[in-house]
Amino acid sequence: MKNIKIVVNKNEEKVVPFVWVNGKETEVSIEARLAGDGASLKIVGIFFGSDSHSVIFNTNVVHEAKNTKSLTTIRGVFTDHASINNDGMVRINKGAKNADGYFASKILLFDNAKGRSVPSLEIDENELKAGHASTVGRPDENQLFYLRSRGLSEKQASELIVSGFFEPIITLLPQSDQEVVRKEIYAAI
Repeated sequence: MKNIKIVVNKNEEKVVPFVWVNGKETEVSIEARLAGDGASLKIVGIFFGSDSHSVIFNTNVVHEAKNTKSLTTIRGVFTDHASINNDGMVRINKGAKNADGYFASKILLFDNAKGRSVPSLEIDENELKAGHASTVGRPDENQLFYLRSRGLSEKQASELIVSGFFEPIITLLPQSDQEVVRKEIYAAI
């Protein structure tokens, strides 16, 4: 199990990328504390699993101070018999006025792949902004049909959908990491 612990101090901004492409880790936990006023954190999780690779990925982001902001965003594509199990928690403690916490997860499944994503909020403050969203599903058959009707093979159509699925999250990464991640993801596709 891989444990990642993050503390974001006063007026500090951090971007934490996590890329898992048929990784060795089968369980990953990220514990983050926004400990200082004005702290800001982005957790960007990118996952691609094939064959029978599986991962458990859990995040726990705690807002402890005023005017803190967090965004946890996860995108994953799983094929064959691969799977993901994801729990995401955003906790806003009493006294963390004007906190802004959001968790979003989108998982795309092909073949016999399985996925589970459960977002959670725990809020002990009144003046804040918080939300979550989670989707787990198969590719849109109409999109595949449309692309195939334009001369693409089923494999090419699926690859195009997957690359378009990952592009919005790749742009959230630091500029220096974007091209490396693109190459790693597209090589796996």
